[in-house]
Amino acid sequence: MSKKVFPQKKAVTKIQAVIIAVIIVVAVVLGWFLIKPPAPAEEKVGVFAWVGSDVWVFWDPGETFSNEISILNSVYEGLTHWDSVSKTVKPLLATSWSVSEDVMHWTFHLREGVKFHCGHKFNASTVKYSIERNIEGGKGASYIWACVDNIEILDEYTVRFNLQYPAPLDVIACAGYCSHPYCPICTEEHGHDWFYEGHDLGTGPYYVEKYDKAEELVVLRKFDDYWGGWTGKEFDKVLMYAIPAASTVRMMLENGEVFLVDHLPFEMVKDMEKNPKIRIQTAPSWQNMFGLLNTQEPSPLSNKLLRKAISYAVPYEVCCSEIRYGYATQSHGIIPAGILGHSDTLPQYNYNLTKARELLAQAGYPDGEDLEPLVLTYNAGDEDERKFAEIYKAELAKIGVTLDIKAMTWTAQMAKAAGPPEERQDIFLFYWWPDYPDPYSWMLSMFHSVAPEDIVFECAYYDNPYYDDLIDEAYKVTGIDPAKAQEMYEEAQRILIEDAAALFIYDWTYVRPMRVELKGYIDNPAYPNAFNLYDMYWEEK
Repeated sequence: MSKKVFPQKKAVTKIQAVIIAVIIVVAVVLGWFLIKPPAPAEEKVGVFAWVGSDVWVFWDPGETFSNEISILNSVYEGLTHWDSVSKTVKPLLATSWSVSEDVMHWTFHLREGVKFHCGHKFNASTVKYSIERNIEGGKGASYIWACVDNIEILDEYTVRFNLQYPAPLDVIACAGYCSHPYCPICTEEHGHDWFYEGHDLGTGPYYVEKYDKAEELVVLRKFDDYWGGWTGKEFDKVLMYAIPAASTVRMMLENGEVFLVDHLPFEMVKDMEKNPKIRIQTAPSWQNMFGLLNTQEPSPLSNKLLRKAISYAVPYEVCCSEIRYGYATQSHGIIPAGILGHSDTLPQYNYNLTKARELLAQAGYPDGEDLEPLVLTYNAGDEDERKFAEIYKAELAKIGVTLDIKAMTWTAQMAKAAGPPEERQDIFLFYWWPDYPDPYSWMLSMFHSVAPEDIVFECAYYDNPYYDDLIDEAYKVTGIDPAKAQEMYEEAQRILIEDAAALFIYDWTYVRPMRVELKGYIDNPAYPNAFNLYDMYWEEK
């Protein structure tokens, strides 16, 4: 059999070879583009700053009570939320709720499909666990749940709170502190100290990716499974810095390295009003400044007449105009406008050095004679507090009273205040803002008598059983008779003013310097200094 012979192919010319090669290269390149995965979108990073040091204090969600609100209210969520526009309570982790006619039983229907950052499911049992753990721990703002007798699980997504006395539980549940459900499984597994290493177990839009205490930096990361969803405009990552030097923060803000600052000295703010790249946003607040006066021996301010004398040495109007550039009003008692319990009819101390000298003499210290220097402590790095201390020192000197000023880290200031009575300060310069929008937040936390070992913010060491009973009863009747509660809170404030338990200095207006490209920032007085990260985004100009 003969072998089959195939015809020979023609030789490929050089030109044809070149053409073929080009076709192959084009095909390969085109194919690569067709199958190449899309380039990852550039990460959106938000950068924020807090002027100060030792800012974020309490990390366990069962004991929060301080500046960590600026971060943790984007990490944890409550059953309800206070809406600052409508001034009403709105649903959050609870979609609806009902209350019995006697205001003793509150039933909350919970949102389904919510996950904690650890991946476990949010439901009624997690609410019960979290609130009961807070109550049993008795730390931070956990006192807000004192009205609760027991918590019932009705089904997987329904929980009932049975109270010991009528209370506005929908308002309590929207607190910025100690109101947030967190994962029971991982809390039991990791324990209290784990939170302080820079971890969280919330349901919020962001989770704590890193906490560097030495660098005072917190890094938050978008939680992809957040029940509220994402539009794509929000920040993927947030850097939160605590920086002691206001001048450094100002420079970073003007250079675009920081988007928003919690506050800056007002002379800096005035300068930046001329900068077209900076927006100065103002808003009413429920934050006020006090000088808590040590009412207990061995402090010389255990003498009420001396406390009243130095109360007349505060130049209130000057403080509002020179320290806060008019962004403040002199306090009427301790409850700011917009909260139950506030009244413009409450008496105020006024700047009157003649009256101060008279009371000083009645107290046994004519022209300050034989009076040891008074010690005032304030949070180092806070320019408003520093300026007040310097102004006040000069005014007290006019009546013969010497004031020693001590700038301290917040932790050191609190340690001194909770230390042995003979080592405590005489005047504790201090801001208060609400744990939740109710007057009891102010009146309990600063002035209700407690055992010496339980001192937290009660740094006036005030001890008046009648006052205690009055505010405790007012709190109990708030849910059923707000008008009666108003009367009782006003009476309680008159007692504090008459006893000069504090220097009632001024109530703030918030003044926030920020980049004009930052959109969506809102100040909610119920959550002071809590940056609403989920609502913010960057809009290029």
